Amino acid sequence: MAWFEDELFWLKYKEMMFDPDRLAATPTDVEQMIALANLPKKAVIYDHCCGFGRHALEFAKLGYAVTGVDRCTSYLDLARGKAKKRNLNVEFIEADIRSFVAPDRFDFAYNFFTSLGYIEDAEEELQALRNVYTSLKSGGSFLIDIEGKETLAKNFCESQWFDGQDGSIMMVGARILDGWSRVENRWGYVKDGVYEETIFSHKIYSAWELGTLLNEAGFSEVEFFGSLEGTPYDQDAERLIVLAHKS
Repeated sequence: MAWFEDELFWLKYKEMMFDPDRLAATPTDVEQMIALANLPKKAVIYDHCCGFGRHALEFAKLGYAVTGVDRCTSYLDLARGKAKKRNLNVEFIEADIRSFVAPDRFDFAYNFFTSLGYIEDAEEELQALRNVYTSLKSGGSFLIDIEGKETLAKNFCESQWFDGQDGSIMMVGARILDGWSRVENRWGYVKDGVYEETIFSHKIYSAWELGTLLNEAGFSEVEFFGSLEGTPYDQDAERLIVLAHKS
């Protein structure tokens, strides 16, 4: 079993990945995606690797029709519970992005953080992107928010410690592998005097590499930005934001 298929991983490190600042930024993320992709109110949205649905729920709150797909059962249960509590109509589907496809169904899809880099096999990785392409209507677009290879090199931090929300002490460490094609992560925490650690790795992409992969998947035009505000992807970029278009 690959590390990202382990349900316990996502439960153990949920607070580390989704801290209060990140959660608070969700409405702004959605507003900026709408502006950057120029989405009409009637757009049908696909949250690609939706997790517990923080962006999907925000889109639904604004009146969009949304489908979220993820393989993590516990996160999907949490997402469905939040949708029910808020009286929001969101379709959450438990599926693997390497196999899920809904031909010509969506106007816009988005993927946040490093989900695409988890897939080891190059053909499976390409198939996951082809599935998004097939699932988009003609004229649809796919937005990816990721830590680009260029921004990672600029901001690289070998290790850092911080306080967890539950009183634990948490650690994030990293090192570059295989000629800057992968990053190995060490995530750990100390709670009640006991230290636990998980080591995992994933692919990293430059703008050119990810753009080439999207072209191979079928996307006719690929744009690069340095933030969701649409700033240039240059030496001052905060993130690698990719907007790929289906003609």
